[in-house]
Amino acid sequence: MKYFVGYLIRGAAAQWHIDTAKEISEKFNTWKIHQKIPPHLTIFYLDELENIDPVRNFLKEWSATAHVVGNFHLNGFDRFDDKVVFAKVEADNSIFSIVKNLRKEIKDITGITKEEFSHWHPHATLANRLPSEEIEKIWKYTMNLEKPDFTIPFDNVTIFEYAGDREWKILESFALHS
Repeated sequence: MKYFVGYLIRGAAAQWHIDTAKEISEKFNTWKIHQKIPPHLTIFYLDELENIDPVRNFLKEWSATAHVVGNFHLNGFDRFDDKVVFAKVEADNSIFSIVKNLRKEIKDITGITKEEFSHWHPHATLANRLPSEEIEKIWKYTMNLEKPDFTIPFDNVTIFEYAGDREWKILESFALHS
């Protein structure tokens, strides 16, 4: 089964993400990311994992004792070349340290050793898995949208489970305490 560990965006920032992704989807007739994946920031993609229980148990224990202080700031748009358009996310330095350690722990638990997990670039995807020409059009379109301006606390870690047909569901969310 496919899973990923992420941060679940909630509140006004989540509604903005859903509305913006929907606007893009409707304008460009693309797949409906806003209906398929809850607004989130990916922390660690687990690919194919037979048993999520060790990660789930770790996150349950970790979230109960971790001291987490810091915020994410959604404050603009950016893209990964001609592959992804997203809401730009900056994170407090404390979050980078927490996520680095969390990712190391998850790597150790799962045995996943893929090199791409060494760097973390938080972002909130608005459009992806489209031809490069479509991504370019969407990127130009976002230049005329009002930029997001949200500060949101790092207050949860969430396990997402692949449900098929590009759809991801929340398996379990763990509250974090500052």
